[in-house]
Amino acid sequence: MENKIGLDFHGVISSYPDAFKEFCREIRKHGIKVYIISGGPEKDIIRYLHQHHIEYDNVWGILDHCETKGQVSYFDDGSFQVPTELWNRAKAEYCAKENIGFHIDDSNVYGKYFVTPYCQYDINNGVCELNKELQVDFNNPIKAALIVAEFIRNSKNTNC
Repeated sequence: MENKIGLDFHGVISSYPDAFKEFCREIRKHGIKVYIISGGPEKDIIRYLHQHHIEYDNVWGILDHCETKGQVSYFDDGSFQVPTELWNRAKAEYCAKENIGFHIDDSNVYGKYFVTPYCQYDINNGVCELNKELQVDFNNPIKAALIVAEFIRNSKNTNC
């Protein structure tokens, strides 16, 4: 089974692109695939990732996913709406379906839906906290990659 990490774009990668550029490069050296999982739209995220030279293996957006299922309502002013419950569960469902081993996001709304280990990123201090025992400091992206790689490997070995 492949080792994979999910990273949110808005509020995580976009808050500290240089650190996540280094983190993604390093984590991929450890054989872990990087999945950028965000609200979307995917084309805008991909453009940003390329502009900042951030390595990744896959990009997935809630908006694009819901659009293919006919779950998005568009309005004349250019805004859109997806039912809140669908939007809030989408990342968790995708991570479970894709066997993502660890997800980093800045939202406290999505975490309650996850079975995948969910690490909440604090943009103010650059730290992600899974629990009191596991904090990942992205102010040192190489060390962060080592910690996350070790966690994912150990999780796969213990089937958690």
